[in-house]
Amino acid sequence: PIGILCLDTLFPKPPGQLRNPLTFDFPVVCRVLRGVGAKEILSSTSAQLETLFVDAARELERDGVKAIAGSCGFMARFQNQIAAELHIPVFLSSLLQLPLVRLMHGEKAEIGVLTASSQALTPAHFANCATPMESVHIRGMEGNPEFWETIIEGKRHDFDMERLEAEIVGSAAAFAREKALDALVLECTDLSAFSAPIQRAINLPVYDINSLVEYAYYAVCRKDY
Repeated sequence: PIGILCLDTLFPKPPGQLRNPLTFDFPVVCRVLRGVGAKEILSSTSAQLETLFVDAARELERDGVKAIAGSCGFMARFQNQIAAELHIPVFLSSLLQLPLVRLMHGEKAEIGVLTASSQALTPAHFANCATPMESVHIRGMEGNPEFWETIIEGKRHDFDMERLEAEIVGSAAAFAREKALDALVLECTDLSAFSAPIQRAINLPVYDINSLVEYAYYAVCRKDY
């Protein structure tokens, strides 16, 4: 029922990552965008990328999926264009949850966004998700070598899971403590595999791409009561 536009990456996809078949209790169809990796999605402003994403989304729709997700939160830059072209729900970034998170937690709530790269995240990404960038706190994974060298730079095709978890959970915990957060949104889909240990460390609601995929699934595949 769910199609996923995926970046072309070689590092492992543990359970909890969108492309791992054990992550969801329902089928997903992954469409890898060849030649578009983390570096390309973070730095490129080419209109050619937009065409590539739109065409891949249309293919998934023709293949019969009921909704389309994205494997990288930075795909928010294509959210409005692709949603306008398709006839099924499109939710390319976990950042799309921010308006709902704000409504649920209240106007004065301190909401944090843990992102792969705080330098690459722009007001345009937030505008495509109907949220002012200045309304949330942002922290990036810069300075975490296990995460950065494998997931962002692709220098290695494998990572040490214990080190990676320690970096991610440590960053989330420090972020939540420093900003006195009331809720945390994980922009990067590769953080989702560690959402449970993050929650245990910060004892707060944690929203990510998986919570959005589950929400969309229940909207397009209702069960009989």
